[in-house]
Amino acid sequence: MGNIRAIMMPVAIILGILLPQARVLSFLLPYLIGAMMVLTFIEKVPPQPQSSTLKIEFRALVFSFLLIAVLIGLHYFLGLPKPVMLGGLMIALAPPANASPAMAKILGGNPVVALKILIFGHLVACFTIPLVFGYFSGTGEDFFQIATRIFHSIQPIITIPLAIALGLRSFYVELANKVAMLQKYTIVIWGVSVFLILSKASYDIRLMGFSALWATGEFQMSAILSLVLCVGLFFVGWFFERKEFPIEGSQSMGQKNTTLIIWVSQMYAGPIAALGPVCYVVWQNLVLSWMSRDKKRK
Repeated sequence: MGNIRAIMMPVAIILGILLPQARVLSFLLPYLIGAMMVLTFIEKVPPQPQSSTLKIEFRALVFSFLLIAVLIGLHYFLGLPKPVMLGGLMIALAPPANASPAMAKILGGNPVVALKILIFGHLVACFTIPLVFGYFSGTGEDFFQIATRIFHSIQPIITIPLAIALGLRSFYVELANKVAMLQKYTIVIWGVSVFLILSKASYDIRLMGFSALWATGEFQMSAILSLVLCVGLFFVGWFFERKEFPIEGSQSMGQKNTTLIIWVSQMYAGPIAALGPVCYVVWQNLVLSWMSRDKKRK
């Protein structure tokens, strides 16, 4: 799986850009995301100190809302385009990536702590994304209607896999262990998801016209904003938890579930708002490659 992991991202990105016709399969995304969730949540979680993880989760949540306030200020006072702001909001609200526990382990951290933060982050996202993102993405539609629609789109993808995983782990331990052995194939599901997401993004950009999108400056602003957020979130996560859980804090705040937020952005805010999370995929993997460079040599 090591070789597959190394080439999966570039292959998925290139094929997604070159094959916009594959967007017709984007209806599979919720099921692919749900499958990745089950394979992640099925991991056996040994007992850990509650206070430690709660502190990390609380700090991450508070900083996310501070970041949202900054983005809103940039929109209203400095003229940041609304679609670009929405892309930034989705990055700020995004829960940790499914791969964050595995990467924390590779870097020498505690994968169990990262997994608990991952589960908590996805449960919080069920409510924060509909409320915050729903409020700003609504165009004349009643706020509670669009928030409810987003909530009903997100929560089954998170709560149903969580219920399945916890149910198997509690009542069918042997089956849960067999399912957990399939975790190494999460990378393949993730690659297919990235391919479909970028295929739809490629189709939307072609439809709008890349030259026109470049002329407005929204493409450049989305790329730069996502880069600043990516580097900043990894650093802040490390800085907040540098005394006890620097690796877990950095991964939990910086490594985002981009598959989920790109899908939500494309559904409810349009292709331009999804550009920020799409660019975040590239920056995030560059940062992770740099972080794990010494580990790979060893």
